[in-house]
Amino acid sequence: MKKNRIPKIIFAILLIVLIVMLLLVVFQKPKDLTINMYHAICKKQNYTFSMVEENSDINYSLTIAKKENAMSIDSTTDNDRTTTLVEEDVAYYIMHADKEYYLYDSSQIDADILKNDLAGIEEETYASGYEKINGKKYYYEEFNGITTFIMWSNYEEESSIKTRFYFDQNKIIYIKTIINDSEEELLKIDFSDEVDDSLFEIPDDYAEI
Repeated sequence: MKKNRIPKIIFAILLIVLIVMLLLVVFQKPKDLTINMYHAICKKQNYTFSMVEENSDINYSLTIAKKENAMSIDSTTDNDRTTTLVEEDVAYYIMHADKEYYLYDSSQIDADILKNDLAGIEEETYASGYEKINGKKYYYEEFNGITTFIMWSNYEEESSIKTRFYFDQNKIIYIKTIINDSEEELLKIDFSDEVDDSLFEIPDDYAEI
């Protein structure tokens, strides 16, 4: 009888260990998703990072795209659209409504905004939690002092600024900036490897100024 009980005890122990491991996997809190996103931005040769204003009376969107060594910053406000296209030796400021563009020295423009503005984020501490946005609960990581995603609000150097990065699984979905614990800007985010080639082209009928 004792010999028969030993395997059953071992089986029970293994079963308990397996259940505990599964629970840890299921309920383990995410970690460092914003830092992982930043590392992806730094490493990718091609990507599109689009931001759409969610809580403003103004229809505003900003798309930052990278295609090998070229960067494109495309901004749309209501019916006005402009694109800053930065290549290795030259940069263009394109005004689509007027079908015109300016030519610049590319060294005068910092187009790699996300990579440069978020540099050092690995060294920052952050708070984390869960919050519902538009009826769905998302995991977020909150950092202090990031001004990159402020589009419209006026703020001063001494302002208290918190930025929350919201994720669905490992995918960035929203970014919210909270200013002085009273004013909020919410951006809907899409980050993908897909690139629209038209963001890196100037139509033939556009004139140089």
